[in-house]
Amino acid sequence: MRVLVATSPWPTHYFIVQPLAAAFRAAGHEVLVVAQPSMADLVTRSGLPMAAVGTDVDLVEIRRRTLSQELKGRQKPEDADLAADGGQVFDTWQHAAFANLDPVLDLARSWKPDLVLADTMCPPGLVAAQDLGVPGIRHLWGWDFFGSEGSEKVLAQLPGFYEPYRALGLDVRGDPALRTVDPCPPSMQPPASPARLQVQYVPYNGAGSAPGPGLRRNGKGTPRVCVTWGRSISRIIGERAFLVPRVVRALGGLDIEIVVAVDAASREHLGELPDNVRVLESPPLHLILDDCDAIVHQGGSGTVLNAVRAGLGQLAISHMADQDNISAALAESGAGIHLPGEQADEEAIRSAVTRLLQDPHIRTAADRLRAELLAQPTPAQVATDLAELATAHTDN
Repeated sequence: MRVLVATSPWPTHYFIVQPLAAAFRAAGHEVLVVAQPSMADLVTRSGLPMAAVGTDVDLVEIRRRTLSQELKGRQKPEDADLAADGGQVFDTWQHAAFANLDPVLDLARSWKPDLVLADTMCPPGLVAAQDLGVPGIRHLWGWDFFGSEGSEKVLAQLPGFYEPYRALGLDVRGDPALRTVDPCPPSMQPPASPARLQVQYVPYNGAGSAPGPGLRRNGKGTPRVCVTWGRSISRIIGERAFLVPRVVRALGGLDIEIVVAVDAASREHLGELPDNVRVLESPPLHLILDDCDAIVHQGGSGTVLNAVRAGLGQLAISHMADQDNISAALAESGAGIHLPGEQADEEAIRSAVTRLLQDPHIRTAADRLRAELLAQPTPAQVATDLAELATAHTDN
């Protein structure tokens, strides 16, 4: 069977899709990733072949352009006057998401996959599946309404959502995806529709070296807190959203070890650090979390899921709407604390982390959420189910 994996140019979204794509290949299926040229190195280093098509679309720059409307809606969601702004944001992202539709279609028609797996921000993959008459499978990367009860009604209300299909003469109604694969624990998502398939989140955090044995605990039983921060939020909002120095200052008076995991560019902004802080540049995050007791981060979906799998209490400090959504779901589970960025002063951060380390209810909730995640079908199991679905679709 041939599986075409369509991914957006947001690296962390690909990281979440990669384990299922790799599971298809491990099961003996032919897998090809289609993405814009800028993703070539990242995808091929993950061990999967890639077809680079179209031109590069800078999603960070697009998000900068829609930032004012997004932040306005985030801060005043009840304001009816924001409806027009919300429509403008959707139109901008719809245009960006479909910028490479034609080359994706050309590749799909030439390669002739039996199934298309597309991340949420790469809808051309689902258009290609409809065009070819093969199953189109959406892969979520965090909190989302897709694959939830009533989601088809929401899609029907989005202006222009079906236009790319209709332009090809495709009469698509409801959800164009036959199934939606979801790596989040079900308790962190809206109630599922029958079209949602759960998959166990398996960490893939890019190619990188494991930290050496020197990172192991000091043997004194001192609590260890990981502090990590995605770079994209600073590129969108500016350096004021890079809160790692503030977090380190806030935790300075606590008897803890701090492991800061950031990229090389971010390290330059850390300043002078106390002796109990260890900095690691771009480590595969899951390789350091088992030696930690809690984590502080910016509310990115990949980071949240890494920490859920490790069973850690989490402090999520969010600045954008998508971060708000998964951070709020985390807090509602009891396994973490959510602070909007504008509320995250040093006192609030110190209080939150102290609670993460001392409150047994958070530990219990984190253990429960981890068990829920690990109970989901593995990528290998889901790949088998989807292969059977594709076979049945062909037979019909």
